[in-house]
Formats: sequence, C-alpha cells, structure tokens
Amino acid sequence: MMTKILRPVPLVLTLAMLGGCAGTVAPRPGDVHSYDDRLEPFDQLPRPRLGALPFFGPFTLYEHARVGELGTHTYQSDMVLGIDNERERGIVYTQRAGFLDIAHIRNSADMTAYVYARAKLAISMEWDEFAFKGKEPSTYRVLLCYPDEWERMDPDSRERVGKELAIRLAERIAFDVMTWHEILTWYGYKSTLVIPEKNSAFTYDDVPSHALGVQLAAAALRSGGDYDQEMTLGLDRALDELGAVDEEVESEVIQRVEDDWWTTLGGPKRRLLDIGLGDGIVEPWVVEGFSDGARHDFQLATLSDIEGHDFTGFYQLFIDPNVLEGFAIRDVIGEDREYIDPGVDFAVIINDIAQKLEMPAEDAIPDLAVEE
Repeated sequence: MMTKILRPVPLVLTLAMLGGCAGTVAPRPGDVHSYDDRLEPFDQLPRPRLGALPFFGPFTLYEHARVGELGTHTYQSDMVLGIDNERERGIVYTQRAGFLDIAHIRNSADMTAYVYARAKLAISMEWDEFAFKGKEPSTYRVLLCYPDEWERMDPDSRERVGKELAIRLAERIAFDVMTWHEILTWYGYKSTLVIPEKNSAFTYDDVPSHALGVQLAAAALRSGGDYDQEMTLGLDRALDELGAVDEEVESEVIQRVEDDWWTTLGGPKRRLLDIGLGDGIVEPWVVEGFSDGARHDFQLATLSDIEGHDFTGFYQLFIDPNVLEGFAIRDVIGEDREYIDPGVDFAVIINDIAQKLEMPAEDAIPDLAVEE
C-alpha cells in the first residue's frame, strides 16, 4: 500500500529561505498529514479525549480522578475493538500544581510524541521543514535551521543530540498546539460544530496540565521503554509528587473558590493565561489553605544547551488556521497574512483575551491563590 510521507523541503520553500535559515514569510502549508512506517508507533494521530471543567455543574463533565486508578495510558486504542482500561478524563487537585485535567495531560503528552516522531525523522534526514495536522483543521509547518556545528558532529553525536533536540522541539511545539486549541475555542471554534466551547478555554486547569503532559512525554521518550507504560508510571508518580488529594478534599477546594473562580450559572470567572511568555515558566494556581507551601512552577523546555550545543533559533513554527475563527484572530494581530506565528502572535492574542476579561495578561494571581 502506498503511503504518504514527510518529504524533504521543496524548491519553493528553499527559495523563500535564501539569505537566512528561517524565512520571515512562511508558505501556505499544504496537507502533509503523514503516514510512514518510520513514524511508528506514532504514525497516526493519538486518540481523542474529552476534558472537563474544574468545578461542579450539569454541563461541566466534572468528575474526580482517583490517583492509582487511572489505568494504563493508551496512545491509540484498538481500532477494531476499542478496548483498553485507560481512565481518559477527570479532574484532580494537587497541593503543588493546583487543578489538573487528566484528559489534557494525556492529550498534550501524546501530541508531544506525535510531533517527536516527525521532528526526529526530519532531523535525521536533515530536512529543512516538516508539517503536520492536529485534531483541528489547522496545519502546522516547522522550519528548521541547523547551526554550523551540526555538520562538524560525528554520526554518533549527531544521532544522540538529534534525539534530544527532537524531544525538546516536540515539547515546545506540542505546548503551542495545545495553546492554539485554547485560543481557537476562545474565539468561537466548536469541534462538534454545535456545542460552544468558549467556557472551557483557558480554565485554570488547562495550561498547567499541558505543561505537565509535555514533560511526562519527554521523560517517557527519553527512557527508551514502551511509551504507554512509561506514561502510566510517570503520570501516577507525578500526581503523587505534586500532592494529589482525595475526592472529599477536592470537593472542599472547589467550594472554597466558588464565586471567586467560578459560578454555577456563569461558569469560569478566572482564566489562567500564563503560557510562559517571556520567562518560559508556567505558574499554576494553588488555593490558600490547600497547599503544602511548595508550589511547583513548570519550566518549559529550551534549546539553548543540548550537550553543550546551542540550538536557540533552530526552528520556527507557523500555523495556518483553516477555520473561520482564523479571520477574527488575524484581525486581532492586525496583519493580513494567512499564517499565525506563535513566537510573535501569541503574546498579542493573549493580551487581547486579557483585555476582554479586564485582567492583566499572564501575571494575574487571583484571590485565594498562593502567590509564591
């Protein structure tokens, strides 16, 4: 059976990049969704999972996730039988990282693995670009710029460094993919075409869950073991280390922030917009009185030191929205172009959301939250 694969950079892109590794204008990404034996076991998009809101209500899908009873993480369930014991979703409150959404953790982890397979193949082939599609219709194109020292590495070093580079690249890109989903839903995108999802955009469990998920995936990929098994162990261990509480305590925490962070009729009153802009750190919201005093801030991956090699500026990510909401988002960034540049545009978009919420963009620590 013929497969559609990742391809080396086409001439049109090469010409666009003359005069510098990463061009300032990205071409319109085509549909290059890839199915290639070299991408296994991450050749297919990961299974979809439905998240929940971190508070009670008839349409929040809230339920408590019991640590130790989350089952075996499963990147892709059996296509025929669909049988596995993964607990797909649920909310868990932790004393060090606040509210976390199991579905968002799993989804961001699996997106990291999905991107990693493509980045690793592209780097091993020394291609200058690769592209992929996520769950939404949007297309993502990644331009790569190899430093001069890359050519001077021996094959073993290049393979070893290339793997770590692909992992960190996947962490950053997957985090942006998950952020893009939150942005789309804020501006009105409906994955079901019917049910509004704006109420679920940037709730205070989302971004910390994404940050944790990409880190868990990175650890699983580095281990060299079975990805699903490593994710299963890593998730349980992380929730335990972050101080996950039982259902009774979680209910108390939810009630503690009622009317401040959420209301029964209005949904979320507070949105966590800290996506690590500027400092590369995501600060979760931990509720006063329900913390052990050691908040865990999430440090996003960097490319500045990989075995002593600096890969800062190695990549550029561009997003072609391919949805109607893209027009509204382009109006926000104030430029008439087809693509979104997260490195530039996300700050503008987050600021727009913050203004509509009448709150500071990413440093807003709400009442009842531990500040340090």
